[in-house]
Amino acid sequence: MTKLRYCERIDTQFPVVFAGEAYVGEGTVLNVSVPGCAVYSRKRVQPGSYLEMRMLVPNTAPPLRVGLAKVRWCEGRRFGVEFIQMPGEDQVRLGRLVKNEVPLALTL
Repeated sequence: MTKLRYCERIDTQFPVVFAGEAYVGEGTVLNVSVPGCAVYSRKRVQPGSYLEMRMLVPNTAPPLRVGLAKVRWCEGRRFGVEFIQMPGEDQVRLGRLVKNEVPLALTL
């Protein structure tokens, strides 16, 4: 059975740095949408924990900032987060990124 998403996700491969209450990690954003993303990392995180994130999107500066994200699931070295707090300008940038990339993703 296929899960239906209410928001498109785009496949990505850009670096991310994240910090929890007692640790810092880095990884790769595998896909992103307006409400969240999936990350691959050697750093283990726990479902239900909270993170701060900086996503290094190619050809843009500064990094996209997520002030607060909640880890919703973990599978091995992959985990998914829901964005809870993001500065307004970064929300706009993320929306533009997803909107501009979706038509390309749908034609592949």
